[in-house]
Amino acid sequence: MFSLKVRLAAFYFCYYGTVGAFMAYWTPYLLARGLSAPQVGIAFGLMGLSRATVPILWGWWADRRGERMGMIRLAALASLLIFAAIPLVQSAPAVMALMLAYTLFWNALLPQFEVVALNHLRDGGGEYPHVRVWGSVGFVGAVLAVGPLLDGIGVLWEPWLVAVLFAGMAIAAWAVPDHRAAPVMAADRPSGPRPSMLAVMRQPAVIAMLLVCFCSQLSYAPYYNFFTVFLDRHHYSRSSAGQLWALAVVAEILLFVFAAPLLRAVGTRRLMIVALLTTMLRWLAIGLGVDSLPMLVFAQLLHASSFACYHLVAMKYVQTLFPPALHGRGQALYNSATYGLGGSIGSIASGYLWQATSPEILFMIAAGVALAGTVVAWKYLPPDQPPDP
Repeated sequence: MFSLKVRLAAFYFCYYGTVGAFMAYWTPYLLARGLSAPQVGIAFGLMGLSRATVPILWGWWADRRGERMGMIRLAALASLLIFAAIPLVQSAPAVMALMLAYTLFWNALLPQFEVVALNHLRDGGGEYPHVRVWGSVGFVGAVLAVGPLLDGIGVLWEPWLVAVLFAGMAIAAWAVPDHRAAPVMAADRPSGPRPSMLAVMRQPAVIAMLLVCFCSQLSYAPYYNFFTVFLDRHHYSRSSAGQLWALAVVAEILLFVFAAPLLRAVGTRRLMIVALLTTMLRWLAIGLGVDSLPMLVFAQLLHASSFACYHLVAMKYVQTLFPPALHGRGQALYNSATYGLGGSIGSIASGYLWQATSPEILFMIAAGVALAGTVVAWKYLPPDQPPDP
């Protein structure tokens, strides 16, 4: 029997493998299906709106029941079946509707699995970055494998390749046991007041954290939705695009390896400021240097800071700013406000700006959004607490 850490890593591997295969090549697939750039932006925006609302409902249900893995297994299977229907429909509205429908279940997965994984690792003494890094490995493997395959068999095979990874994720979900520590802790305090989600949300530190993360993910929308198409316009092959996507995540993997001592040495607030500053620099490098391969390599290496540092710090904030009984809803709120609302607004705006202006201007705007997030982090995130002696 595989150890618990291996089973957690397997889920992350398949989940982020799905993300990589989808993110890097889905826009070319949609364009090949006849969708326009604004329709692509709206399709991703609808997915973002789902991510802004649905995880909160799933998180409330999971916190109330205290059972997350059953919900995760159901959601993984349902999202697989709905996603697999996308190649079977003909019209653009039907494709967009199925993309929205599968995200109603897909968006339940990661926030609740993060709670399960973090609680298991806390009890077992494991380091979260050393398990989460396998998600990055899955992302790299999927991007590098799918790109050449699509060059050979055609981009219309993209949904079937993604569905294979969906199936692996659904299978991996059955191997991970549930964790019930949070509900027990809540039950052990019957005489005290239950923690209030509204009271936590009103805390200035929580508001600042969510606003910073919103800006980060708002700025990522042009990259997530149109980076591959931008490279296509400048005569990079799909395999080259995949290699650039993979390079970014290799940098992410290296950061995860050294993340724990880095987080302790630098501190959460300072690392978040660095993450947002390098995000701004990354979009400037892509927008201004797309015809220079060394510039693109530099931009993708910045993913180690712009995403990996950002993600680890965000997870640290969610775990510390929300009490254990609210971890499910805290993760859901974080995902809703950042990837959901930020991603939705960014996707819709990116689709229209891509068509109305130019990709270069779009990435300049993204850099400005990242700069705004840097200012918020510098002015409003609480100072780091000194480490325990």
